[in-house]
Amino acid sequence: MPDSALPEKHFPLQDLELEQTDFYTFEGDRSKPLILFGLRGPGGMNCLWPAVQLLRDEGYPTDLLIDSVAKRILENKNHQFTKETSESPLKRIMEIKPAVAVSEFSADAGTALTMTWSEESYGVPVVWVEDYPDVLGHYVDLYDSSMRINPDYLCVINEATRDLAIKRRPTMDPSKIIVTGHPDYDQYANIDREVVRDETRKKLGINEQDFLIVYSGLLPPQTPEVLEHLVENLNQLDIQQNLVLLLSRHPRDMHSEQEYDKVLANFRGRVLKQGEISSDDIGFACDLLIASGPSTEALKSAYRRVPSMFIFTETDASQLTNDRLPVTLRVGASEGVFDYQDLKTGLQKVMGDKTYRDQLIDKMVQYFNSDGHSSERVADVIKKAANGKPV
Repeated sequence: MPDSALPEKHFPLQDLELEQTDFYTFEGDRSKPLILFGLRGPGGMNCLWPAVQLLRDEGYPTDLLIDSVAKRILENKNHQFTKETSESPLKRIMEIKPAVAVSEFSADAGTALTMTWSEESYGVPVVWVEDYPDVLGHYVDLYDSSMRINPDYLCVINEATRDLAIKRRPTMDPSKIIVTGHPDYDQYANIDREVVRDETRKKLGINEQDFLIVYSGLLPPQTPEVLEHLVENLNQLDIQQNLVLLLSRHPRDMHSEQEYDKVLANFRGRVLKQGEISSDDIGFACDLLIASGPSTEALKSAYRRVPSMFIFTETDASQLTNDRLPVTLRVGASEGVFDYQDLKTGLQKVMGDKTYRDQLIDKMVQYFNSDGHSSERVADVIKKAANGKPV
């Protein structure tokens, strides 16, 4: 067992839900090495799918270890993979040795840890692709434990997250932490932001006199608690524009919609439902995106050049250190509120101070850019690892 692997008592396989996943396979060109991807939830699926597609189109045989949420996304794609219904995922990992195992790395990181344990133990190189670098709440213990496992290669979003990864992983060779960009953010390289904004606002019935706030929810208890305080403070603002509030719920949020409706009923402005409009489109359409903690939507907001704000619960704020701040907040590309008493002032600043909003956007431009080639760079790391070549 390699030194970087944890004793089994820390991450017993039966606790990591391998048997609750399915396998999909793409036969490809058998002369090429087999690649195993772990795809968990919308984050893992969206992060890695562009690289999966590139490698599939190059004919690499590929296995997908995939959970229920990611499967629902896969079903809407022209994926060309075949579901293997008769085989245990755990058995397949044990018996069919891939040339490389790949997973996204993010807050919960369950699939990444599972694959590292399962594959490093058999001498299989492991590549993690960073989906999101920051955590709070109940994910912190798992995230801290994961720092004790090092993949062979870690693909990260940008220089700021690379610096953070090097700090958090002192036992990992920094040369194996590689800035590739985020595969899913390749889409932002060629999007006409103004066109998407105008078309989406038209669908929503929003005009230029309206100030659209998207509240991008996480999981309870943060989402309902912060939403109540947000509504209360928005009602106190003296603002010339018409306020419009849209709640975008997290895919795993099982909190009662009726409970949210009760909170939103107190809002004095206009309330919208997301409906069938994508989170990306409403993210471009809004004037401000608000999150109640580390959020991929807030990170994407930087690529969309839309100001964002984090509102932390008292419990979450007490956990924050500088290296735990969400990356956009850490580099000055977002506003942060750490005490509800400061929420009204923070809202006035990020909504009404054009100079400050322009400063936030300048930081977005400095740190968060996409050239449209992140997927290619990630695929290149995977291919070199699979073929035993230095990256």
